Parts: sequence; C-alpha cells; structure tokens
Amino acid sequence: MNKTVNQFLIMICFFFSQNLLTQGPPINTETPIMLGLQGSGVRSFAKIIHKSVDDESKNYPKVTAIVVPLVIPVNLFNDKFQAGFILPYMNISLKLNGNKNKTSGMGDGQIFVKYLLFQKDAKNETFRIAAKTNIKFANGDATLQPALGSGSTDIVFSTIAGWIKHRVGIYLEAKYALTGSYKSREFGDTFFYNLAFGYRLLPRIYNQYPMDQVNIFLELNGLIKYKDEVSGNAINDTGGSSLFLSPGLQFVVGSRWLVESSFQYPIINSWDSFQLVEDWKASFGFRFLFDI
Repeated sequence: MNKTVNQFLIMICFFFSQNLLTQGPPINTETPIMLGLQGSGVRSFAKIIHKSVDDESKNYPKVTAIVVPLVIPVNLFNDKFQAGFILPYMNISLKLNGNKNKTSGMGDGQIFVKYLLFQKDAKNETFRIAAKTNIKFANGDATLQPALGSGSTDIVFSTIAGWIKHRVGIYLEAKYALTGSYKSREFGDTFFYNLAFGYRLLPRIYNQYPMDQVNIFLELNGLIKYKDEVSGNAINDTGGSSLFLSPGLQFVVGSRWLVESSFQYPIINSWDSFQLVEDWKASFGFRFLFDI
C-alpha cells in the first residue's frame, strides 16, 4: 500500500501556472509552467485512495488511505529553476477478517528540482519543455501495520511538455522511478505516463489580468511497475500496470488562489496474481502563490 502511496506522491502535480497565462495547471499531471510572478507557493489537498483485491472468493484485506501532502515550491535564481519539498501526512485503515488496523503520521518526504529546458511563446500561446528530479526519503515508519513509508530511498527522473493556446491546454509527462530496497526486498522500478487535456470554460475571452477562471480537465494517468525481487528472484503477486481516467474541475480566484477537485477511476487494472489494487481515487485541494 505504501509503495503505491509514495508513487502517487511522486506523481502529484504541485506546480502553479504563470499568472500571465490563461489556464491553470492540470490536477494529476505535471506542468512545465513555472511559478507565477510571486515566485513561490504552497499546495495542499486531501486524497482518498481505496484499494482491494479483485477476488470475492476469499477474504482479502481492504485499505483506505487519506494522504494530505504539504508542497512548497520556490523559484531560485530565476524563473527557469525551481526547487521545493513535499511532506505528506497519512491516515491508513486496513480491514481484514472483521478487524481494523489504523495508523497515522508523516509519510516519506521528498525534495525536488525542476528546470525549464525550452520555451516558445506567441500571442495567447506557449509551448514549453521541462525536466524534473525527485528524491524520496525513507523517513516514514515502515515497521507499522499498515506502514506509513516504503522503507526505500527512490530517485525519479521526469520530462514534461505543455502547450497552451487560448482556452485549450495539452500536457504530456513521462517519468521513471529508480526504486531502492527495504531489508532484503528490492522494489521494482516504475514507469509513469500522463496525458492531460484542459479547457477554460469561463471566461470565454480573457481580456484583462487577473480574471477568475473555471477550468475542466480530462487526464489519463498510467503506470507500469516491474516485479519486486529478493536475492535476484522475482516475487509473485508483484508487478503490473494501471491506467486511470481522471476528470477534474478547477477554480482560479484572482492572481493567487486556486481550488480544484478530481476523481480517478481505473480503465485498466492489470496486476499479476492477487494484489491490493486501487479501485478509485478522489482529491480536493488548493494552491496559493505568495511573495518571499
């Protein structure tokens, strides 16, 4: 469960749209657009993740996790380089045989850097490419049941592209997680891929700054996870792939505030043997830009 939660935390879109652009960032996909004119921000949200085993013939566990990360990104040196950290608070409930175990506390933290590689602007249009690196630390308690951390230190490399013109935005993201180990277990690496389509419902014409906005998003968020290993031998009931369809709604208020919500439902859940897999995910949160 915690490996999935940590992958989700890696996958979260925690950057903010530039003020002069006319659409907010996607909710579950990264954006190459750096922070706004203020140069720093905060993001937080509550995300509910429900997991179960797709087999009713046996009494398998069910897990519900609530993840509330605090994300602080800051532009450093210029508007092309950004750094920050993620601190997640987690509340996890596991049900099995009529019994329930609950744990709560801080999960695995992360630091990240992002750099804008390419930018081409035109009237009411921009195309940008950025690279990002995350490092996840093993500070969450992996000895609890259910655990709050994976016990491994992971490194994630990402490439992000985004095109925005008038009311439409298209975003692509590909990233690869080099996962570490915990005790004798070597976790399988994970490849993530995301595609997001955004459309500004209101206002129809963006003719002054700032203007409140209503944006809708439709995203595809997928991953392929390789099998875990012990002493070079693959472990059964590990590895697989999933693809989520993720509609979302976003409100941009003035030049600093953003409120958003998303629901994610799997259209592909192909996992080896019997594993706890995500049935659905839902989130509600905010972003805020501020001056340092």
